[in-house]
Amino acid sequence: MDSVLPRAGQSRAEGQAVVAAQNWKLLEYFNFYRLAIGLAAASIAIAVGKFSPFGEAHPGLFLSTSIVFALISVTAVFSIHWRTPDYDSQAALLAFADVTLLTIIMHASGGISSGLGLMLIVAIAGTSLMLGKQLTIFYASLATIAVGLEYWWGWLTGGLAPEVDMMQGFPQVGLFGVGLFATAFFGYFLANRLRATEELAQNRGVDVANLTQLNELVIQRMQSGVVICDPQGAIRMMNQAAQKYLGIHNEADKKLPLNEISSELAIQLFQWLGNTAVNRGRNVFTSRVGYSLLPRFVSLGDDKNSVKLIFLEDMSILKQQAQQLKMAALARLTASIAHEIRNPLGALTNAAQLLGETMNAENAEEKRLVRIIDEQSKRMNVIVQNVTQLSRRDRINPVKLKLQPWLEDFLRQYGDTVSVPHEAFVAHNLEDLSVCVDPDQLYQVVSNLCQNALRHSPPFTGTPLIKFQGTRDSEDRPVLDVIDWGSGVNPEIADNIFDPFFTTTPKGTGLGLYIARELCEGNGATLNFHPGEGGVGSRFRISFVRAEDCADLGTL
Repeated sequence: MDSVLPRAGQSRAEGQAVVAAQNWKLLEYFNFYRLAIGLAAASIAIAVGKFSPFGEAHPGLFLSTSIVFALISVTAVFSIHWRTPDYDSQAALLAFADVTLLTIIMHASGGISSGLGLMLIVAIAGTSLMLGKQLTIFYASLATIAVGLEYWWGWLTGGLAPEVDMMQGFPQVGLFGVGLFATAFFGYFLANRLRATEELAQNRGVDVANLTQLNELVIQRMQSGVVICDPQGAIRMMNQAAQKYLGIHNEADKKLPLNEISSELAIQLFQWLGNTAVNRGRNVFTSRVGYSLLPRFVSLGDDKNSVKLIFLEDMSILKQQAQQLKMAALARLTASIAHEIRNPLGALTNAAQLLGETMNAENAEEKRLVRIIDEQSKRMNVIVQNVTQLSRRDRINPVKLKLQPWLEDFLRQYGDTVSVPHEAFVAHNLEDLSVCVDPDQLYQVVSNLCQNALRHSPPFTGTPLIKFQGTRDSEDRPVLDVIDWGSGVNPEIADNIFDPFFTTTPKGTGLGLYIARELCEGNGATLNFHPGEGGVGSRFRISFVRAEDCADLGTL
């Protein structure tokens, strides 16, 4: 009655099927014991004849009964193998055959004094393990009655045994009956306890297997990479994120030791295992497929030989999350400040307009001062509008976006808005690029870059002013280059163009490029400046998140 731990996902019905198979196996093993007794008794009766005490009282009856017992056992071998009839029927019928035929064999061998009655105790013990409580008591009672009939058979049939001698042996018969019942009860309670334990183990096994499957599913779906290895660096398991971060593409790579997959990660693991304060630091490393990863090590036990758990965090995701938290707070602050400035600014503008309407038209100095107030008020209003746009940075809705159709739609809308011919824009190599970005915020970024490019470019005379070039960087990330051939950026100020409020024009606010970069970083992208080819113009490069890494399942 050994319990078998179920596999993950196994149902209760499947668990009961396992228990039923074990019951059949127990019946089969006990039948082998029955077959051995039947064949041994038949062999003694046929080959030897009388062999004390076997068949000593009734050799002919011993021979015929032994042969019948052997034939029933042989037949049971096949019926158990085919499982026909059902388990309960076969177990009950074979138990009845055991009690009946073993009692006859004992009678033919001289009765209880022959010592063969012990085989009845074994038969009752086996019955108690295989059948229920009622049948166990029934067969114990049947065996006790059979032993009593066998003992009193000579007296009941008018034999020569004196009644006084029969009474002297009665306590032995009584004790034998008590032994049969005790065997039945103890065997049943033991079997019942084993069945309850087995059922509990089966149910717990199903729960443990399902919980194991659930844990494995959770680990596989984690955004962080998880690697389980031993202290020697042999990998036991890794989830899908770890396989992506470490560049594992097939089953053969999973069997490689950690130092062959990432030597930097293996060095940090062995340093961490050194258990010194100096070696407990964590350093960012770059995997062979270009991911910047921050490892964290955990031991699954106090033993130095216990397996180790390695968590791998993608630094780009961590930076993005940190930036989102930072900009969420900054957005709330700037929106609050902008709101407080807007009200007095509106009042100042209205006052300047009223002042201009009431002043003396011949006073040129007063008109100049009013004009300054009006212009600076409008400039401050533009700054307020730009600052309030930062509040949009923490409201990101990234989707998988095909870049070429989006850019075609953008150029159609933007060209009509700024009254620039569509021929002033040209696009190349965007057909196969898909990115992960918020389309509304991308519109704001690209329109800002186009506005700067047009501001520093000559008037349109038929030659394209802005070129959109698609490509991929060294990390296989999709890239969009916005190129112009205007006056370019002075190398001395190239490092400052993304600083807030940095501008080279009197009417500029210095927030355009700063907001564009912030919006890109909020989407996990980067915006960088590169000088144009030959020192002519400018190239602003947007490196996007891969579409397959997008958290949103939508596609545009």
